[in-house]
Amino acid sequence: MTEIALIVRTILKKKKWTQARLADELGVTQPTIQRWLGGTMPETENRDALMAMIEDDDHAVARPAPVEAAKTSGDVPNLTIHAGLGSGGLEHVEVDANGQLTDQNYLDGYWTFPDSIRAGISHPSRTHALPVKGDSMEPTLPGGSVVFVDTTHNMPSPPDLYAIDYGDGLMIKRIELVPRSDTVKIISDNERYSNYELQRDELRVYGRVIASFQWRH
Repeated sequence: MTEIALIVRTILKKKKWTQARLADELGVTQPTIQRWLGGTMPETENRDALMAMIEDDDHAVARPAPVEAAKTSGDVPNLTIHAGLGSGGLEHVEVDANGQLTDQNYLDGYWTFPDSIRAGISHPSRTHALPVKGDSMEPTLPGGSVVFVDTTHNMPSPPDLYAIDYGDGLMIKRIELVPRSDTVKIISDNERYSNYELQRDELRVYGRVIASFQWRH
């Protein structure tokens, strides 16, 4: 169970609320609550409201332990999971409310950078490196590349590359919000693949791709 699902379940139990009551309190729909219970990450405003409800409760919610901190401040955790460039990778990724991975088995080391490079990483402790597979984002991201994902940036704006999941697994796609609507464009850079649209609340954004690395052969 993801932490957000645990938080929602705890609020419902402690306050003796129905999903409909919680939805009314937050100004969302009941299906949105159900998606959160399924692991979809709420938008920042709603996540903050949920956390405030938990903090107001005398009983602290049990939370998974985050992945081990980087050995040196500024080091970036390297993950063993992969993100698909076409179909998704891992079915889902367990993260806490701060965007930290909760399973240390996903971690196999750290990327260490010189100070001049490290200075360009705004949130190193919350940036993760992970390999990608597939060709749907070529030529931007060839399969086998490693992307660096800033998990503090979990809103799909501005248009850019993001690590996302909408039920088919973790993947890297170009995301663009459709103005004055609740719709998000999911774009593959490879013209052989189709683009499509989703409702914003159907999309879980893990973070924004801030850099990539690839070997030349």
